[in-house]
Amino acid sequence: MIGAIMFILLIGLMFLGVPIAFSMGLSAILMLLINATATPVAITTRAVNSLDSFTTMAIPFFMMASFILTGSKVGVKIFRFAGTLVRHLRGGLAHVNVLTSMIMAGMSGSAVSDVSGIGRMEMDAMEEAGYDKPFAAAVTAASSTIAPIIPPSTSCVLYGSITGVSIGALLIGGLLPGILMGLLQMVLCWIISKKNGYPLQNKASRHEIWVAFKDSFAAMMMPVILVVGILSGYFTPTEGACVATVYSILIGMFVYKTLTLKKLFKILMDTSVFAGATLFVLSMASIFGLVLTHNQIPTKLTAFFLGLSDNKYILLFLINVLLLVLGMLMEGNAIYMIMGPILGMLAVQLGCNPVHFGIMVIFNLTLGLITPPVGLCLFLTQKVAGITTHQMIKSVMPFVIMMICCLLIITYWEPLVVWLPKLFHLC
Repeated sequence: MIGAIMFILLIGLMFLGVPIAFSMGLSAILMLLINATATPVAITTRAVNSLDSFTTMAIPFFMMASFILTGSKVGVKIFRFAGTLVRHLRGGLAHVNVLTSMIMAGMSGSAVSDVSGIGRMEMDAMEEAGYDKPFAAAVTAASSTIAPIIPPSTSCVLYGSITGVSIGALLIGGLLPGILMGLLQMVLCWIISKKNGYPLQNKASRHEIWVAFKDSFAAMMMPVILVVGILSGYFTPTEGACVATVYSILIGMFVYKTLTLKKLFKILMDTSVFAGATLFVLSMASIFGLVLTHNQIPTKLTAFFLGLSDNKYILLFLINVLLLVLGMLMEGNAIYMIMGPILGMLAVQLGCNPVHFGIMVIFNLTLGLITPPVGLCLFLTQKVAGITTHQMIKSVMPFVIMMICCLLIITYWEPLVVWLPKLFHLC
């Protein structure tokens, strides 16, 4: 009964436009105080202690690295290098767009950073080359969703922090699914480009490729350092986030010389705001989770799901459907916070590998970034492109369908996710 009232209050507050952190915090605190389950001091202590975690520190550092790279205009160099590799294929600049996002995903870990950082440049280049604006916007929005999958991924850090799943294993587990996602997007771009007769471009010379490679080499070494460092056990994901931040400052200031102290100060301020907001949500989610645990909500919902069927694969399908619907209606981080304890328990009860289940959940919720009515990247790209909502949704739907097919592959082909983490004894 308490759990039902809390969820109704949470939904009501969100419907009134109250931010998710305050909605979770107010509804949970009210239930705790009414039932005398916890004192105000105990509630405050719980909120503060939930952030007293070494792994949680990876979130602000990965955010800072992402902001620094965006401010240093590194994306321009990556875009030029990607162009020399695939621009001669049918739909060349669409492939360049996707490949750039794949490389940038290994640096930023944020879909929004991808769209806001180099999205306009990618769309302008495609439009100038003769591509339809809605198609250019759709490719930009869809390719940005690769960022939460390929390491470093703030979504992996967040999910791992909430559920207790190894963050290192989640980060590495997302590498192959992220590459598969990018390749399937490129196949779709080729099909659409051939159908619409988009122009071909000249093939880059070896010298041009070499020049572009040298210019972008320093930036592209960042994801290599992160992946090798985590796989070798030389540093933890949190230490890797610190390494990424320091490395991005060094290449921005001394290699590319596009990062000034004035820019860095502004980036630090922006990081403080965004990281503070994210960590506040995390602290409120811990109080919300306390109420859920006290009222055995995760156990009851797990029992409900297990009562629907005794077939693991049918249950995984139903969970995916539930998450797809939630992802269309709510912001992804909010779903991690609210559903985290429930999802973690479901993975154990279903006998799923927790890393495989975690990547499935994370991939599923990235779809919410490009689906209405809440899709953040969908509407951010639409705004940047200057097209109508109808044009944006219509053009992005083929990519949504393709990503759902990719989700099914990830769901039912466990080795795709766990092969690398098991190879390096991370899970």
